Amino acid sequence: MVRWWRVALAVLLMGIVVVGCGRQFEPYWRVDKLRVMAVKGDPVVARAFEPVTLSALVWAPPGQEISYFWSWCPVRTSAGDDFECPLDEDLLEDLGANDFDGGNGDNDNGDGDNGDIDDLLAQLLLNADEPEATFLNPFGEEEVRAFCEAIVAAVLEAVDDPELAGFLPGGDCSQGYEVSIRLEVQAGDERVVTSKRLTLWGGAEEVNENPRMEGIAIRPEDPDDLDALIAAGWDIEAGADHDDQWVLIPPGEELVVLEDVVYEVRGALDPESILTYTPPTPQGQSQPRDPRQEAFVFRYFTTGGNLGGSRRLFAPPQNTLEEAPITTFRVSAEDRERRCMEPEGSDCRVRLWSIARDGRLGLDWAEAQLLVRSR
Repeated sequence: MVRWWRVALAVLLMGIVVVGCGRQFEPYWRVDKLRVMAVKGDPVVARAFEPVTLSALVWAPPGQEISYFWSWCPVRTSAGDDFECPLDEDLLEDLGANDFDGGNGDNDNGDGDNGDIDDLLAQLLLNADEPEATFLNPFGEEEVRAFCEAIVAAVLEAVDDPELAGFLPGGDCSQGYEVSIRLEVQAGDERVVTSKRLTLWGGAEEVNENPRMEGIAIRPEDPDDLDALIAAGWDIEAGADHDDQWVLIPPGEELVVLEDVVYEVRGALDPESILTYTPPTPQGQSQPRDPRQEAFVFRYFTTGGNLGGSRRLFAPPQNTLEEAPITTFRVSAEDRERRCMEPEGSDCRVRLWSIARDGRLGLDWAEAQLLVRSR
């Protein structure tokens, strides 16, 4: 089997590239060109030879066909290198690590020779040019832990600096080992490359799961706007209390909203999907940490209008799931008439997304389709 710790150590010693970002003229949350907003692995933790479905939240302007290309790498990658995997035949040969067997003891490609490293990696990623790809973890839990522990030990021995171990996957190896998933999408002349970490199971009893988003809920910020919205088709009883004015927009459906009305929106996260877990014990400490309920970061994106804020934090017990994700949303008459990405007659179709992340590589998203209409 490949002496992966040599590969990982060589990657570490190549140096750390820090890349600056150019000035952005549009707010981060405005989606007006090809965009990858999130990448998800389902399940979050990959057990040996169990399939993981990889999917992405992608948007491109109407009429543009999106192409996908997925790949993976057994070490962390860098945005400075376009998330390219640093493993290649020359590097493996230099390290003397050319005996990859995929964790099953069989590295014969039919003629007695080892296959090209790219081919070997590709064998574990199916449907690489589809919107959804499938990854198969080739390593059992003992191999994952041994791989993880060898990397940490090699780094500490080589550089005599425990802090540097943080630049490579490691830590509590029973929690697993993180590999990199790379996604390249293209639409028209635009190209976007992004990366996601995926955990290979190391035998831990507690395994994270993705949260479940049920949709996006919306209500008028000013209760006095409710009558106009009921006239536009909202199914709410006239005179309903403000707390009862929420309308859930399930994925795939659409709702008419009126321009120049300020709305409150929130990602509707299924409370049954919120887990209680025990954080890993920090290195050097023997006392286990207390169990805690998951916290979530909610991010919002839209193709039109303005958001009062694109990031919200649900951190129990400091706040509640009903109030924490709320932000505001408004589409002006000028937005509807002059900045509409998807005109629908005199209306404007606006897409609104909410993404919930749990901080342990679990996430889910929901999309709302709104038809913005003049008052």
